Amino acid sequence: MPTCLMFDDMPVILKIGERLLTQAGYEVTTVGTIDEVARHIETNGCADLMILSGTGSATGIGELIRSVRDRLGGKRPVILVSVIDRAIGPLMRYRRAGANGILLKPFDADGFRDTIAVHTRSAELAA
Repeated sequence: MPTCLMFDDMPVILKIGERLLTQAGYEVTTVGTIDEVARHIETNGCADLMILSGTGSATGIGELIRSVRDRLGGKRPVILVSVIDRAIGPLMRYRRAGANGILLKPFDADGFRDTIAVHTRSAELAA
C-alpha cells in the first residue's frame, strides 16, 4: 500500500485530504507542524507521497523539500505543496526546492484525485 505524509495546520484540510487519499488506497499519516514532519521522516523515512502546506505556519517548507531531495538523491517521493493562491514567487521557490507540483486549497475531490494521479504517474514513468 502506498504511503502519504500530509502536513497542514488546518485540521479540516487534513481530514478531507486523509479521507480522499484513503479512498485512493493510501496509508495516510497526518501532522500539524513542520517539526512533526521532520520527526516523522527521521523516525519512519519518507512516504511515497508528501503533501505539505505552503500556507499559514509553513515557514521552512523549501528547506524541508531540499533536505528530502538531498537525502534521497532523486525524484522520489512525490512532493506536492498545497497553497491557497497561485502567487508565482512562492510557487517557483517550491519548484526550485524540488517540489513536483502544487495542490490548490480548498480541495475539490475530483481535482485533488486528478492532481495526485498525474504526479504519481509521472514519477513512475521517470523512475
